[in-house]
Formats: sequence, C-alpha cells, structure tokens
Amino acid sequence: MSQHKHTEQELKLTAILYANKPKVVEHLRKKGTLPKRIDPGGFPTGMNVILRTRGRDPVLNEKEQLVYEAILREGRLPGGSVILLQEACADGPEGNEHNT
Repeated sequence: MSQHKHTEQELKLTAILYANKPKVVEHLRKKGTLPKRIDPGGFPTGMNVILRTRGRDPVLNEKEQLVYEAILREGRLPGGSVILLQEACADGPEGNEHNT
C-alpha cells in the first residue's frame, strides 16, 4: 500500500481540526511541538462542520496557522489527517457529498 501524499489543502484542514482540540495549541506554545498523540475523536463531525461553514480552502486564523506550521516543521500527523476525495467523487449517483 502506498502512502498518501497530502496536499496543502488537506494539511490546512487537518491543522484546523487539531487547533480546535482542547490543549493542542496550549501544548504547542508551551513545548514548541505537537503532542505525541492527538485523539481523533470527533474529527469526522468537525470536518463536516468546517467544510460546510468554511469551505474546502479556508483561511487559517492565528492558532490554526501555528498548528499548520508545526505540522510542516515536524513532518508528522499525530491525530491522523484529512484526505479529500476528488471533486468527481463529490457528486455521487444520488448527488450525495462524500467527505473524509
């Protein structure tokens, strides 16, 4: 199985999720690194809300940017990541949208 090469868009959406988890930003500011593990509980629902309210390419706020830069610097995703489906997949046979 090949490893997924994340797009900038996917990493930014992942940063938004991480930044909204309790204590992630606090840990990053205190220790200078992301936590060793981030519990992904609630990420599917959170991602759905973000996509519906901010779209697929949102502008990051200060905390989200801080997390995004840490992801790029550390090269790891301790809470998993967002993987976007191709646009062609978004309009299924019944017009349902599929998000991950």
